[in-house]
Amino acid sequence: MRDEVEALLLHAFIDLIEERKAAGRRELAATHETIARWLSDRTGLAVTPRHVQYLTLALRDGQIIDVGGGGIGRPNTYDTREAAMGTEAFWDQVEAFLMVWRMPGRDTLRKAGPGA
Repeated sequence: MRDEVEALLLHAFIDLIEERKAAGRRELAATHETIARWLSDRTGLAVTPRHVQYLTLALRDGQIIDVGGGGIGRPNTYDTREAAMGTEAFWDQVEAFLMVWRMPGRDTLRKAGPGA
């Protein structure tokens, strides 16, 4: 799993965005705390709000997602750039991103197992 942490996390996050859109929403709107809980449940990783912050900033800077401000006390919004870029270009960008990006604190994502 050592080399797959970023891919697992990134794809789970994109899936969350797409599920919200499939449910009729324009984008994902949630706090880092909520996203961390959802990603932990989906991936089995020990995702914290700090990990979500690193992930969303890196994906924004990597031109994979757009982040909107919900305002003070409101959740941010997140959407992929797939519609703007086109499907093929978007997934090419995701693959290129995964080739170079490493999550800060990636070792803390692994949940301690029994006896660890």
